[in-house]
Amino acid sequence: MTPARRTAAACHLAAGISTLSAGIALAWHPWLAVPGLIGAAFLLWAAASARGAEQRRRARHDHLTHAAASDAALLNPDPDQQPRSAA
Repeated sequence: MTPARRTAAACHLAAGISTLSAGIALAWHPWLAVPGLIGAAFLLWAAASARGAEQRRRARHDHLTHAAASDAALLNPDPDQQPRSAA
């Protein structure tokens, strides 16, 4: 599990706990649930941001791997296809 995935999982867990505490606070007064819901929204945004960063990192890694393979194919041609001298 990558650090970004761990961060996203931790944010999801914390958002669930925050939502649960907001639900419990709702039993006393509706306004007491607002901070818990705001905290849950922020944590869900942080989880989405971490997932997006992971996807961008993975896409960049795949692109660089493809570019390296392409460069290797150009720099190391097959010895059977070497140009022959005109002698």
